[in-house]
Amino acid sequence: MIWNNIEDSIDVTQVSKSIVNDLNLVSERFIIYLPLIFLIFGFIGFIGNIFTYLQAELRSNTCCIYSLCGSIIDIINLSLNLFPNYLAAKYNIYIPWYTSRITCKLNVFILVFLPHLSINFLVMAIIDRFACTCKLTSSIRRLNQLKMVPWMITIIIISSCLISSNAPILYDLMYGYWCISTQPKLNSILYITLSGIMQPVIMLIFVLLTYRNIHQSHRRVGRVTITQRKSLHNQFVVMIFAQVFVTAFLSLQWIIVYTYFSFTEDYTRSNEQWSILFFVFSLTNNCYYINNVKSFYLSILTSHIFRKTLIKGLIDILPRHLRLQYQVSQIQPSMATITRIRPRDISKR
Repeated sequence: MIWNNIEDSIDVTQVSKSIVNDLNLVSERFIIYLPLIFLIFGFIGFIGNIFTYLQAELRSNTCCIYSLCGSIIDIINLSLNLFPNYLAAKYNIYIPWYTSRITCKLNVFILVFLPHLSINFLVMAIIDRFACTCKLTSSIRRLNQLKMVPWMITIIIISSCLISSNAPILYDLMYGYWCISTQPKLNSILYITLSGIMQPVIMLIFVLLTYRNIHQSHRRVGRVTITQRKSLHNQFVVMIFAQVFVTAFLSLQWIIVYTYFSFTEDYTRSNEQWSILFFVFSLTNNCYYINNVKSFYLSILTSHIFRKTLIKGLIDILPRHLRLQYQVSQIQPSMATITRIRPRDISKR
């Protein structure tokens, strides 16, 4: 009996060591490279967004302006907050944030401010599209005027600064080299509420209001107008819902793990449990940054106007002889279709 208990304990220990080793191996060979992968795809998406939104067809669209601003914040966030993690883990290169109280607080502020500002620009883009679907007599439609854009961008930046200001207040340099929260529970509650709950709720509210306006407009106009505008509205709804649902999902998976970690960090755990928790924490934290990568790729998948503008812009920058070849290749299928119609087929008609 004693030997059985000893064998069981040895098996459990071996399994625990195996799990820890497997998680460490996955972290070293996969998770450590996620920041670099996200930065590369994020930079490609940033170039694509800049190129597309600055085309003549979209540059004066207020929603596209907010999306463009969000894309700029996305690449800054990936560069300042995510990519240094790769440099630290792979090459032991660290940004000296923790040399003084000022740099410690600045680092924490940037960590909170940039992701919040990025999502706020998405919120503003949704509000702008909501204003587009309101009645022509509604005062909310003033938000679609170009002269309102600088004011709204200023309001977004100021509000994000105010909401993120609690982070540097609640963090300080401790023991000479640790930048930690002086009130961890209060800090966690504020972060979960302001970043994990408030923003997704606001986005969902305006998506539902926008959908309601579109549904009501379908009931007001005639059947012919409905069929002409249906595809545009459906495309718009799909694009908005895609942005909101992906953002909400990525935010939710991170906030759930962050909440669990914050309120159970004092619990006694085995080495295996700590390894699993740190692995999940690291994975979800990295996946949260997909919010700063997804915009361009979701726009391509869900918006015909975005794809059309992007392709047209790419064709315009081609050399003249290549543009002519492309135009000829587009004309030839149409000519081939015409030549297939025989004279007797035409006479029968």
